[in-house]
Amino acid sequence: MSRSRRRFKAPNMSFIEMVEMVDILKRDDYDGQHGPYSNPNVRKGKIMAKVVKSLHRNFGVRRPKDQLRKRWSDLKLREQDQYRKIKRVLQKREKRLRTSEDTRDPPPPKEKQIPTPQPEDVEEGEVYEVGEIVTTTGDVDVVEEEITHFTSASAQILIGEIMVCNRDLQKIKEDINDVEKRLKNIIGVLGRI
Repeated sequence: MSRSRRRFKAPNMSFIEMVEMVDILKRDDYDGQHGPYSNPNVRKGKIMAKVVKSLHRNFGVRRPKDQLRKRWSDLKLREQDQYRKIKRVLQKREKRLRTSEDTRDPPPPKEKQIPTPQPEDVEEGEVYEVGEIVTTTGDVDVVEEEITHFTSASAQILIGEIMVCNRDLQKIKEDINDVEKRLKNIIGVLGRI
């Protein structure tokens, strides 16, 4: 009598789905690196269920837990380049969130002068663009755009960043709606008094 093990194929996932999965697994310490946990297998099952739910909610795909475990294992052991790219995206996102928290009490804006390219600084055929980004705090950032060549990997990273920003923006909008509803309820209660 032969025994055969059931093998799971790692699912084909888009880069942004993998970013979402890795974000949850790292944030919730799926591998248990930050301490001994009671019932580690139950804990891992709950974390993986959270990943399944998040992928379904954000991307409309249902993925079995076993396939996601296999993808996680493959990322760490066989697809280390892809895993490093994902970690870089998550680090950039975390840095962006930290800096947005730091800008709650921004320092007074400084005057900035926009450099104007001189004809001798620009080679023939080279594109030199200067733009201003004015934030709601009144800060002015000068952006110099260089010619860069996009690869499909860098385009996927940018698309992933855009989707993450859209998701964060959606959460902020939902929070604002919740606060508005609570305020209306409070005003309604106060009106009855």
